[in-house]
Amino acid sequence: MRKVVKDRWPGMLLFLIGIEAYVLLSAALYPTVKNMKGLNQIIKKTPESVFKLFGMSKDFTSFNNYMVGRLLGLTWVIVVAVFVIAFARAMVAGEREEGTLELLLAQPIERWNVLTTEGLVLLAGIIGLVLATVLGTMAFGAAFGAHITFGGYFAFIPAASALFVAIAGYSIFFSAILKDARLVAMAAGGLTLVFYMLHFAGAYSSVADKIDWFGIFHYYDALKVLDSGSVPIKSVLVLLAFGAVGFSAALLAFRHKDVN
Repeated sequence: MRKVVKDRWPGMLLFLIGIEAYVLLSAALYPTVKNMKGLNQIIKKTPESVFKLFGMSKDFTSFNNYMVGRLLGLTWVIVVAVFVIAFARAMVAGEREEGTLELLLAQPIERWNVLTTEGLVLLAGIIGLVLATVLGTMAFGAAFGAHITFGGYFAFIPAASALFVAIAGYSIFFSAILKDARLVAMAAGGLTLVFYMLHFAGAYSSVADKIDWFGIFHYYDALKVLDSGSVPIKSVLVLLAFGAVGFSAALLAFRHKDVN
């Protein structure tokens, strides 16, 4: 665990700094956007599909809606997903490419222990990034005079964390079964994009909407959680189950993997 933390901490720190900087910028711009003349006319002319893509409503006077459109709806998801996929990519496929996996497994340590330890560090990283985003949003938002729904942001923590656990599950699985680390990133990133576009298409097609039940973004609605202030327990459990299945499959594949 000390080795994994030492190897991954610099990358996570860069993500933390970048996210906090963007949260500060977004919060600082909110008073200007809120009072911008002619904004309502621009919003009326903007297609509804644009707002659906970012998980927003058309009420830009709401700080929650503004932050979802500016950050929490899509941009932040992409940034944290990149961190998760990059971390998972390095867990097996990356170690194998660097030639350190054989040396690691030559030690008196079980394979499940190796993968589980790295998975726990990744989980800590996910929770850390989510907490940093939420606490930064509340602090900077309050500093610039925004109305903060504290209950909504605390409810958002488990909802967002569960989404990234789901992404981590299948990303680790790809890392365990694929030899090329680049293919791991492409497969995990591609599947995440497919899930998102399927969710977007579900707003226009009943067929896509039914298929979307099997995608992770069907269970992630940032604006709804922030406004309601309640944890979507069913959605959180589904996403956690999604991640658990992916990680369990990765453990099984890694146990039988030839690392030579």
